[in-house]
Amino acid sequence: MLRVDNIPWYLKPFFLIFGYSLGGLFYVYSKLMRASCKIKFAGAPLPQNAPVVYCIWHESLVLHFVVFNRVTKQVWMNHPAWYMKPVHVLLRITGVEHICLGSSGNSGKAALEKVIGFLKQGYSTTIASDGPAGPVHELKPGALLMSRDAQVPVTSLHFSCSRTWRLGGWDRKIIPALFSEIIVHVGEAVFVTEANLKNAEIAIAKHLNGD
Repeated sequence: MLRVDNIPWYLKPFFLIFGYSLGGLFYVYSKLMRASCKIKFAGAPLPQNAPVVYCIWHESLVLHFVVFNRVTKQVWMNHPAWYMKPVHVLLRITGVEHICLGSSGNSGKAALEKVIGFLKQGYSTTIASDGPAGPVHELKPGALLMSRDAQVPVTSLHFSCSRTWRLGGWDRKIIPALFSEIIVHVGEAVFVTEANLKNAEIAIAKHLNGD
């Protein structure tokens, strides 16, 4: 598989133009949307000055970048395929310091271990827990394992938006309309242990689904 880290030298100029141009456009779009939309937070307070695993559904990635267009001390695990370069550029622009290349079926275990290492150093992360290819709204174990092994809590984020449309694809990403109201429903922190693994999974998935 052609990955972001094994592009042949003769393709790199085109690859970098593709990645930085599209990644920059994504960032400009998210800034414009943030300026036009009204953003509110509901539920538990967002964690402050402590490492946390933020958990979202893959469909909410665009909303996430609109709301959280600047972050500090974050590490992300992300798909290594070549076409993900614009997303990696976007992550860097928004302030993500480290990108661990991997996903389910693509060096995912190694990337997971790297993220856990950063969490132990005080970093936070955000994970779309039904990605990278579904099934939609099916919580995969990554966030739970990160929390259990790094001993940091999971905070689930459920997004609602007053006016939206959806893209195609397996996750049907939510795209906010201009001048919408976006509400971020923040779940209570869940500390995952081996003993409460199943109950934690149920609680996190329930909040992500808006229940």
